[in-house]
Amino acid sequence: MESESLERLEALPLFPLATVLFPGAVMPLHIFEERYKRMIRFATDNGGLFGLSYRADAGVDIDSFLDPGSVGCLAKISASMPLEEGRMNLIAAGVVRYRIVELKQLVPFLLATVDPFRDDPEQDSEVQELFTEIRGLCVRFLVVAGILNESGDPLDRNLPEEAEAFSLLLSSLLPLENGAKQALLEMTSTSLRLTRLKSHVVTAIADYNNHQLMQDRAKGNGKGSLG
Repeated sequence: MESESLERLEALPLFPLATVLFPGAVMPLHIFEERYKRMIRFATDNGGLFGLSYRADAGVDIDSFLDPGSVGCLAKISASMPLEEGRMNLIAAGVVRYRIVELKQLVPFLLATVDPFRDDPEQDSEVQELFTEIRGLCVRFLVVAGILNESGDPLDRNLPEEAEAFSLLLSSLLPLENGAKQALLEMTSTSLRLTRLKSHVVTAIADYNNHQLMQDRAKGNGKGSLG
């Protein structure tokens, strides 16, 4: 992340949503509420940037306010398709995490001052050792889950080479509850996030393998040997 990308943003439109966006991930959005049509028009006129902040209770026609200090993800509009009555489909790409400093506007949409941030500095050797330890395990999960296709190209080409970026992208790909994802987003220690992800990946691989075993047995009409 370039240092200039970590400067304070004084007037960022915010989108409270019951899902979590991570830096490096992409998210399709269907915009149909009037307040969010206006929010996206504002964002489009100001660099295509908005903030996506997780709120478990966010919903249609529900006023979801956000607390100073809460963490979200800066998003950039990468594609937009206008629809009838001002509705639109968007593809948003996660850029960097932020903390809300203050809310500057509540209606017709939230507008806030935010501070982008990265993980705290840590011993490079310790982080790299942990990163190397679980990278192969994570690639195995992505293959098992079908998120990455096995091909002649190295799988590593599809994944970030930097530990923090890798840990954030993997957090977005794992089948976790949004509360757990938000906790990973809020962490400021790459090594802690990688350690937490390791246990999640081990569980995910076991779940996928068990699911595949059940499918294989079902295909064999239950006649497969267990011995």
